[in-house]
Amino acid sequence: GYWETGRRATLRELLVNEGLAVHTARAAAPGHAAWEYFGYGRRQYARIRELESVMVRTVNPELDEAGLGLRLRYLSGGMSDEARAVDRVVLPERSGYFIGARMVEGAVAARGLPWAIRATAAEIAEVGHAAAASA
Repeated sequence: GYWETGRRATLRELLVNEGLAVHTARAAAPGHAAWEYFGYGRRQYARIRELESVMVRTVNPELDEAGLGLRLRYLSGGMSDEARAVDRVVLPERSGYFIGARMVEGAVAARGLPWAIRATAAEIAEVGHAAAASA
């Protein structure tokens, strides 16, 4: 279940799955405000976008790690500021949905959503890096 996956799956897998869910929601129900697909308010979405480079630097060294604490830090609401603090910056609650959507963007653009939802996290990363390099 939820807790077991949170313990065993890498942070990369968790973020890719949630990022694909965001892209799927956009495709299935177009026309909503961008922040609504993440379940954010307008101000939280603006704050997350401001902190994107900090969040990417924070998440990159942890992508291949697994542990329930990572799922809670990046994908849950209700965590204390201390639990979400990294290098004196408090990550916004549930920031992993935004990070995940950005992580899969290149692969979705290059190969399409039907391919991406069947691909592994490693395949998505590989296609995403190739797409970014050719851009």
